Amino acid sequence: MRQGRLRRAGSPWRILVHRAGGDRAAFDVTGDAADTTAHTVLPGTEFDELVVGRWIHLEQMDTGVWWCNFAGVTVNVSVDRDGRPKRVDVFGPGDWAEPEKGCAYSVTWSEGGRTEPLAPVAPA
Repeated sequence: MRQGRLRRAGSPWRILVHRAGGDRAAFDVTGDAADTTAHTVLPGTEFDELVVGRWIHLEQMDTGVWWCNFAGVTVNVSVDRDGRPKRVDVFGPGDWAEPEKGCAYSVTWSEGGRTEPLAPVAPA
C-alpha cells in the first residue's frame, strides 16, 4: 500500500494460515479492495494471524492463547477448549508495544454499572 493513502472499508488486509498437522507451509491470503466477491478457501489449514493496516495484529500463540496489538495496546486472551474466554489481560501503550505516534489513548472501565474514566493520554 502507498504511504499516506487513507485506508477505507474494503482496503487490503492479510491473513496468515498454516497447513494443519505440523507442516509449517504458510499461505498469505491478502484481500483485494477491487474485488468484494472473492473468497479464498485453503482446505487443511489453520488460522495463525490477521494483520489490518498498521493498527491490528492478532495471532494465535498456542492452543487457547491469543495475542493482539491494537495500535500499541496489547491484549492477551486465554480461552478454554470450547472457545470461551477465561482470562483477558490488557496492557497500555509502552508496556509491551510502543505507542503509535499521533494516536491519543483513553480507557473507560465499567464495573457493576459504575464508570470511572482514566485520564486521556495525549498523542506522542
